Amino acid sequence: MDAVWRRIAVYVVCRDHDRRLLLTRVAVPGFSDDGKWTMPGGAMEWGESPAETGRRELAEETGLHGSIGRILGVFSRWYDADQSFSGRAVHALGIVFEASVLAGELRSEFEDGTTDGAAWFSLDEIQAMDRVELVDFVLDLLA
Repeated sequence: MDAVWRRIAVYVVCRDHDRRLLLTRVAVPGFSDDGKWTMPGGAMEWGESPAETGRRELAEETGLHGSIGRILGVFSRWYDADQSFSGRAVHALGIVFEASVLAGELRSEFEDGTTDGAAWFSLDEIQAMDRVELVDFVLDLLA
């Protein structure tokens, strides 16, 4: 299959003192992942470095400000048109960074965002949640 377009995104893995992971909930009506939990992150904007994208997306989706660390892995997935937010086939690449949360108060994303929740979850809680494939990729990286 040829991708109609490609999407490069950045995701951040934040853990608290209890080793819980920070997740956000997808809020895009009509999208196949609507209502599922994912990692904080999103698409790179023109001219941004991957680390800048990670910091911006973390702040936008969670209200937290973090220090972007090393790359943990690169997530790659092909989406058919019926699975894609745009309605077009896409090859999505996600650079997954480790991050340390430095400051801020946890909150959900502002209006017009693509997420509507942000919270800390234990690994046991995550196993029972409706989540996107990216979360399983991250759990494998952390194992």
